[in-house]
Amino acid sequence: MAKKPRHKLTRAERSEAAVGYAFVLPYLVAFVIFTGIPFISAFLMSFVNIKFISKLDNLKFMGIDNFIRIFTTQTVRDALFRTFIYSLIYVPVIMVVSFVLAYLLNKGVYAVKPIRSMVFLPYVSNMIAVAIVWQIMLGPRGPLYAVQKLFGAEQPLIPLLSPQWALPTVVLISVWKSIGLNFLTYLGALQGVSQDLIEAAEIDGANKWQQITNVVIPSVSPTTFFLLISSIITSLQNFTVIQGLTGGGPGESTWVMSLSIYNYAFTKFDTSFAAAQALLMFAVVMVITLIQWRGQKKWVNY
Repeated sequence: MAKKPRHKLTRAERSEAAVGYAFVLPYLVAFVIFTGIPFISAFLMSFVNIKFISKLDNLKFMGIDNFIRIFTTQTVRDALFRTFIYSLIYVPVIMVVSFVLAYLLNKGVYAVKPIRSMVFLPYVSNMIAVAIVWQIMLGPRGPLYAVQKLFGAEQPLIPLLSPQWALPTVVLISVWKSIGLNFLTYLGALQGVSQDLIEAAEIDGANKWQQITNVVIPSVSPTTFFLLISSIITSLQNFTVIQGLTGGGPGESTWVMSLSIYNYAFTKFDTSFAAAQALLMFAVVMVITLIQWRGQKKWVNY
């Protein structure tokens, strides 16, 4: 069978391709420098015994010893467990609340534009400033403490100083901080839902709840899939919010993997062990994403 002759690009097509490559090139260069090279370096370091302040003369191949050490070090195991608890709270809450807010505002409420701005404003606010405000509000001089005293509480709860409540409190503050992006994404998706399908379901006798579960939610399932993956990744990138609010305390009740990686890398200078922990978290994200990607064929409607 004769091969088709290869299409020869015209001068205009070559010029257009060159412009496209010129636009993409800066991103590719930045990606290689700031993401590609650090990732390869971390991968190589995880198999040796590099210390931040040690000489390369003492370099030794460690195999998978650094990865085994993750599961034999109690503090790191606990940090890994808390990281999963953080994600298990963060992801469902931000997904459900953002969808409900977007659905309500999409249906039309009074002062929708100011409300939309108020929901999105925390997302663009500085995390350290947000942390200071919440520390004041939830602290012994804040309104929560005053309300508890007003109702006769002898020992008012200070959530950020409670080993039992610190982690859930940090998660909920993180949801409040990050919900704006999910909310606006859902709002845009809901505005694209076909009204004909909703009206047809209503004519068939479907109530509001049935319309939401059988029409609206399937229609925005691609958006849900995207936000689910991004929310899981965001839940694991929790260093700033925890460092700003509790610093990992009280005790180690909010000590998660991001803080453990930072601590081993820049406090204990155990660079290779920190790289191994970072690669473990990368592998966890990859596995979860692959599982979701395979499973999305059963519930995502394009």
